[in-house]
Amino acid sequence: MKKLATFILFCVVPLSSLVLTRRSDKSRPLVFTHVTVIDVTGRPARSEMTVVITGDRIAEVGPTKKVRVPANAQIVDASGKFLIPGLWDMHVHLWSKDYFKLFLANGITGVRIMWGAPIFFAWRKQIEEETLLGRS
Repeated sequence: MKKLATFILFCVVPLSSLVLTRRSDKSRPLVFTHVTVIDVTGRPARSEMTVVITGDRIAEVGPTKKVRVPANAQIVDASGKFLIPGLWDMHVHLWSKDYFKLFLANGITGVRIMWGAPIFFAWRKQIEEETLLGRS
């Protein structure tokens, strides 16, 4: 019993703190400051905006002078840059998982694949395991 307690103390406790550290990194807010927001509603582009993203949600959008930036946030100075909603490509014939990076680099965050193959299930699993960039 004493060996089990020692094992838990020296192995499991440090591992749990590592897992908690990684979770807290993912929950760290991402903030874009001084960005021009294009919201595709027909409104004109809004410059000098700040966008706060917490987890996978937009938590706040507002003028840079008025938005409170969380203390532990990762801040991106987006002066001279534009922020738009993610684009969708609704007709894709996917031949390689390397295409995912190209889609993201061009602002495409969602695709509709027009045919199916067993390899897509493996790619989806890799995305869920966060070993492949994407979102299922």
